[in-house]
Amino acid sequence: MFKEACSGSGRRGRVRSSRPYAVLGGLCGVLVVAACARQLDTPPTVIDARMSTREISPGESFEVSFGLKVADPEVVERLHVRGLPKNTMLAGTQTELPRPLAPETPYAARIAVQTPAADGAYPLEIVIETPERTFVAPLGLLTIHDTPSRILHAQFQGGSHAAADCLGKTKLLELKYAVSDDNGAADFASPIIAAINEEAKELVFFPHLTPVAWLDDEPGILLNKPSRDWAKEEIVSSEIRIICGVPEKSLYEFVVKGRNVSKVTGRSTTIESDSVRYYVE
Repeated sequence: MFKEACSGSGRRGRVRSSRPYAVLGGLCGVLVVAACARQLDTPPTVIDARMSTREISPGESFEVSFGLKVADPEVVERLHVRGLPKNTMLAGTQTELPRPLAPETPYAARIAVQTPAADGAYPLEIVIETPERTFVAPLGLLTIHDTPSRILHAQFQGGSHAAADCLGKTKLLELKYAVSDDNGAADFASPIIAAINEEAKELVFFPHLTPVAWLDDEPGILLNKPSRDWAKEEIVSSEIRIICGVPEKSLYEFVVKGRNVSKVTGRSTTIESDSVRYYVE
């Protein structure tokens, strides 16, 4: 069930096999008799599996090289590299390798890691699939770097209202901000809207009674956070309630802030937008 092989570091490793999922009864018919009958008596051997680098950033590429020995190459149905984050695979990262045409085949392939690609350390494997078994050989540990989130823009929808039109005690506004992150938009966490001056605090904090969240010892109203780890960019909408009865021709300034936490180092970085303005005419 096991066959020794070389890992990327030059140490001896193993190609392990696993039984495939059960095949539905009756599928071994005329068209697939040969595939059901043929199998490997000797497990394949992966030789000197290497990666050109152990660390990359999303959007970069790395090269995979190894030698493959297999007694009957026609039995190999699929050959690929496994272990990259799910969101980069959904983004179109190609890890399939051509099937061998000879008992001994050298491989050298470049894999471009498409964005978004979640940061972290990923153990990669070479997977060889046959009709009867799946064989797996270690390739090495690949670290994908954290990239900082960016707030592309943030604004109140409408941006202003006439003081005479604010007839109740409070008014509900919609705030939208767009975030971008090569690791995935959902990397941006703990978003708040914070007031730049005391007048702006009075405009939004009084209706909320107390600040909902704190970031870097600064109070703010908690905003909805991005949820799409499979997307590089996302627009997020939140409702903000302001008070009426404020002076006419008043300009209020805010900033949207949040955190970006690296899954590799654990380090937290504060990200903030440009000034977000709201005008009472």
